[in-house]
Amino acid sequence: MDPLELARQSLILTCDSVAIGRDDTRLSRAVKRGTLVRLKQGVYLDRELWAPLGNADRHRLLATIAERLAGPGLVFSHQTAAALIGLPVLGRWPDRAHVLKECATGGRSTTVLNCHTIGLRDVPVTTIGTLTMTSPARTVIDLAASAPFDVAVIATDAALHADRRTRQFLTTNEDVRELIERMSPFRGLKRVLAVLDASTPLSESVGESLCRIIIAELGFAEPELQAGLRDADGLIGFADFTWQLAKVILEFDGKIKYLDARFRGGLSSDQIVVIEKLREDRLRALGYLVVRATWDDLVDPTRLLRLLTQAGLVPVRATRIIRRDWL
Repeated sequence: MDPLELARQSLILTCDSVAIGRDDTRLSRAVKRGTLVRLKQGVYLDRELWAPLGNADRHRLLATIAERLAGPGLVFSHQTAAALIGLPVLGRWPDRAHVLKECATGGRSTTVLNCHTIGLRDVPVTTIGTLTMTSPARTVIDLAASAPFDVAVIATDAALHADRRTRQFLTTNEDVRELIERMSPFRGLKRVLAVLDASTPLSESVGESLCRIIIAELGFAEPELQAGLRDADGLIGFADFTWQLAKVILEFDGKIKYLDARFRGGLSSDQIVVIEKLREDRLRALGYLVVRATWDDLVDPTRLLRLLTQAGLVPVRATRIIRRDWL
């Protein structure tokens, strides 16, 4: 069984403790011994089920807890909706589940819920399992209006991205703009439009999205994204970032394509390395200089600045060095 689903089915609520033969005292002792984790007041989980969950899955579990404690009918939003529909949210995850509420209900936040009393009328929603959340388009808008610019752009990129193999996507730029028109005017409209203008469906990973943001902050000219490059033998591949006039290609090397079997197409990591080397040789034969960036270069943008300037690129605007403490 999926670790998240197992955790969901294994939650221990104080209100149910009598039925399972555990009272508050026994639960507290188990927490002190380290066998249980106290997630929220009156909510516990075996530590062995909690430990393997990543931050996004832990927030998804929080949505389940909120539904169990508050009852059905919640509409999850913002970062919580993003987690449930699979959008990346960089930085620290909230310690409460975000929900939309009608103004008339009071919408008081609790230790479990962060309530946004902006109403539910005409809010598009989707359902996954037993949980209801704002649609991808609405989630993008809510994040863009409230989250830091870079975090919102990265999430929006992921929502707009159309997988080259499956052609699947969560939403489109057009759908988001149509919803913006129906919602307007609203607080944060300018921020939302700025995020949407800076986003693209061509980014294939969180790392690529952040790399593109940092390239702009460093003042370099806007590169072409996912340019298809060919030689006499046919298509070489799609380059992450290409400066055609300067004959410079920047590839973001996340570990996922080497370590995650889902992205290796049945090949081993060593085979992927060889394929990348041959691909790079063909690009160099066309006159391109290929530069590779890693997460370390995003954590310290001066490294990326040095890589690109050593490749011959010159910033065309003022350079800003922004270090993100959440990386």
